[in-house]
Formats: sequence, structure tokens, C-alpha cells
Amino acid sequence: MQTFDVIVVGSGAGGGIYAKVLTEAGARVLLIDAGGHNIDKDIRHHQWPWQLPQRDQYRGDAEYTVRLQTKYYVPGKGAQTRATTFDGSAHNTYYNDHFWAKRRDWKYTYPKDKPYRWVRVRALGGKTNCWDAGAARWGPLDFKPATYDGYDVDWPVDYAEMAPWYTKTEQLIGVSGGPDTHSEHCPTGSWLPPMAGRCGELRLANAAAKNFGLFSFGSPKAAITRNYRGRPACHFCGPCHYGCDSGSKFTTIGVLLPSALATGKLTIRMNTIVGSVLTTSDGLARGVSYIDRYTFRQGEAYAPIVVLAASAIETARLMLNSKSSRFPNGLANSSGQVGRNLVENITASVSGDLPDFQDREVINEDGWGMGLMIAPFVNVDEKSRNKNFIRRHGLTLHSGFGMGAGGGSSRYLFGEDQKRDVRRWYGTNISVAGQGEGIQNPNNFVDIDPEVKDAWGIPAARIQLTFGENEQKMVENITAWGIKLIEAAGGEVKGWTASPSIPGGSIHEQGTCRMGDDPKKFVTNRWGQCHDIKNLLIGDGALHPTCSIGDPTLTIMAVSMRNAENLVKLVRNGTLKT
Repeated sequence: MQTFDVIVVGSGAGGGIYAKVLTEAGARVLLIDAGGHNIDKDIRHHQWPWQLPQRDQYRGDAEYTVRLQTKYYVPGKGAQTRATTFDGSAHNTYYNDHFWAKRRDWKYTYPKDKPYRWVRVRALGGKTNCWDAGAARWGPLDFKPATYDGYDVDWPVDYAEMAPWYTKTEQLIGVSGGPDTHSEHCPTGSWLPPMAGRCGELRLANAAAKNFGLFSFGSPKAAITRNYRGRPACHFCGPCHYGCDSGSKFTTIGVLLPSALATGKLTIRMNTIVGSVLTTSDGLARGVSYIDRYTFRQGEAYAPIVVLAASAIETARLMLNSKSSRFPNGLANSSGQVGRNLVENITASVSGDLPDFQDREVINEDGWGMGLMIAPFVNVDEKSRNKNFIRRHGLTLHSGFGMGAGGGSSRYLFGEDQKRDVRRWYGTNISVAGQGEGIQNPNNFVDIDPEVKDAWGIPAARIQLTFGENEQKMVENITAWGIKLIEAAGGEVKGWTASPSIPGGSIHEQGTCRMGDDPKKFVTNRWGQCHDIKNLLIGDGALHPTCSIGDPTLTIMAVSMRNAENLVKLVRNGTLKT
């Protein structure tokens, strides 16, 4: 019989933090992941497109492809409908196609008229293997949004409480940025020096400052610009979402798991799919049931404490599938809130050219991915309050040469004229992107499909999420600012987003098991312990009552570190019932 002190399900950002903190405190931890450990051995960003399968002309699984539509406006042509296809591969490229959980086996469903793009990774380390590493702190308003605008709920913690945990996390994983944000709405962190801005980004930043009084700074990123804790500085060899073989970008397998393994207390079980949480006769968690990904052999593992860190939707699915006579509506669901309140960020962008950048010398500006950032400046006080929407967004400024010049600015399809145009316009591209907070909607949730099961016989998640009028108005505000900045910089606008990003587009799903003090309204308490089952904890974005303006990963890790250290205290002083 496999018995441990703690079982952690999921080895991504939150699960990795729990594994590190608990093993270093002396606990025997079983870390379970549905994927294997081969992604970091198959990094392809040193290859050219023609060296990849199909010359990197991605061919999806037609039978299991989702089509998601958005609107895009092009000057002189008007609004156009664009379709994103998705079979499980997040970027439709063979550079990182091997990362993703494909829909054919890892099934999920959605209402016919509301398609959803659920991006999942099946590998040790989860999505930390292929994230772009955005690592901005959330500010005071992000933790107390309802106090400001009266909508939905506040977090049970505030920024003052979270600030030292952000610092500990940043110092552990290595974050570069700033050096100063000049804004409490994107607080300055404990950062390494930032990556220098590219030419087009600096042009946009100067225009933002001169014309609108907006300050730009290096976007905080969990990749290191200096050698740090035995890891080499980034040498800009390729996009972060293709994987990082140098270890310069933070990943669980590169930063957290080595120290956990060094304790001798960590056992890792890979390619293992957890189907349900086991409970005792008096309703406490006692372990998990699982099935081997390849042999289909079933088994169980036992521990007096279970931590679910499988991602917001997967964690909710696992809890809803863990039904019993004591928990007929799913585990720890007396509130009826497991799976509810699914939220995620919206994104939008404006693209353009700087005509005076034509024919400039080609230099290496690839491989970092993030440009400069402007902290939220709308809906941050009474003076900036917008009458059309609530909550906030940030802006990021982008430019530079990338791998492959493309032919988007050429009037010709082929021949010497086409080649001349491509060379002339290569490097003139600029863009202003925005990422903002999607708001809670009772019609956005996760439940279990009564008929569909995945390849291992586990009932599939059914996901419902759409964006509403508030998100649409936020997109319009983002694009209005993007147009202003590009034109103020002397650029020509080529087009802009005319609708919110596709549902699932940001890969920042959160909510579903929100934390709060009232057991009737929230799934867990302020420490991530389920109100109904105190020895069952949540360690991912499912905890988040709201989703803020951007990447949740740093916040997931900071909250997990705080909650894991609290768990250690509870066990040591004997106040946790198991």
C-alpha cells in the first residue's frame, strides 16, 4: 500500500511550490502528474521552419478541431471575421506541438454555440514548460476590486499581506523587469535588470510619455538577464513558449523540483491520471485513485493530506467527479460553488508599421518575447473611472525582427518585387497589446458532461464561458489607446481587434473553487483549505476570486507558498484534523 504524508496532484506552478515547501519541511510527498518528463529533451527553437514536419504548415486533427471566431478591423476593408482552429495544440506549430494534450484523447465538451479552447500540457512541470513567463505583481485594487466598484467579491487577502510572498517567490524563481513601474497598480518587485527595449518599443514609449504622460517599463518576466542561482542568463535563442533548454526561464522542473528531490522526501509518479479523491467514512480526504496513462492499470495512493493543483478546470472536474453518498454533488461542494465562477483575461491588440524604419539593418531581436509595459491607468481612481466598463487593463508595447520575415506588407505574391518589399518592411512592425480582467458571470462555469468520457473512461469536463458587454467595451478602450500610441509615434495603423479574444485564448482560466471566509459562498478558506474537508487543499488558479489584468502564474506561486507554509504550521502544532 502506497502511503505518504501528502499527495500533490499536478506539478505546475502551484503543485511545484507545494512539493518544494513540504519536502523541505520534512514531509514525504507524492507528486502525481498525467504527463511524462521528455519535453525539455525535445526543444526545437534552433530549427528553421523548413526543418520541421510539413515545413511547419500545421495540420490539425480535423475530427476534433474547434473553430473559434473573432472580429478584426482593417482600415479600408472594414470588419473581418477571423477563425482560430484548435485540436489541443495551443499555437498550431510543430515547434511545440508535442507539449499539448490533444482533444481526441483528452476530451472536453462545450455548448454547440459557445466553443471553448482549453489548453493543457501533459508533462512534468505542466504549462511552466511553455509559458511566456509574464510575472507582473497584482496591485491593491486587484485584491479588493469589489470595494472599489461594487461588483462581485473581494479576495480574503490584500496586497499588503501578499507583498512579502511575492518577494519570496520572485527571489526564488528569478524575475527580470522594471527597474521601476512608477505605479502601485503594477507594483515594483524584487527584480533583476530588465531586457532593454527594442527600437520600435522605445519609439512607442517616448510617444506615450510625451503625449499622454504614460510611463513605460520593462515587462516583468520570469526569465533571467543575469546568471542567477546556478542558472545561466537568457541568450535569446527562441520564443519562450517553444521551451527553454538553458534553464534561463523559470520552470518547475528547472527550479523547484531539483531542491525537492534533493531532500530525499519526494516521490514523483508520472503518466498517471487521477480520477477521484478518496474519502473516509467521516468525510476526510484519504488519498486518490488513478489510472496509468499507457497501461490503463488502476491503483490508489494514500495520504492524510491531499493538495489539488491540476489547473482551475481540471481541479474542478476532479472534485465534481469525486461523488459519494456523503458528497452527492461533488467533493467539498456543499456551497454549490465547485466549478462556478470561471473567469479569464481578455486580450486585444493594434498592429502597425513605422515607415521610417524601412530597410533598417537586420539584427537579432528575437527570443525574449515581451516588450515594454504600461501599468493600468483606467479605472484606478475617480478621475480615471470609465463609464462604459469596470475593472482594469494594462498595455504592452512590441516590435522587432522575428524568425521569418513574412510577406504581410508586400503588394506582391511572388518574384523579385515581393522579395524587395519583404526586405524593405521587415522590422517596421509595431503593436500595442492589452490584457484585461474578465468579470464573473453566473453563466460561466464548469460541470461534468453526462455522456462523454476521455480515453481513460473518466467523465469529461463541460465548459461554458462567453465574454459580455463589459469585456467588449474594455477591448474598445484597449484598441483606442493602441491607435493613439501608434499614430503618436509616427506609425501607420494596419488593423485592430474588434471583439474580445476567443474563450480560452489567454490560457489564464481561474475561479471554479474560489477562496473566501463564508462556507456558503466559497469553496475554500483563506488558506486554500476546503471548508467542507480541511485536509483537502487547492493549489492552483481555481482559488482566485477574480482574475486581475494579466498572467496569474506568479500569484498562483505566491499564494501557494503562503498556504503551504501555513499547512506546515498547522501540522506541526496539531490543529489540522486528518
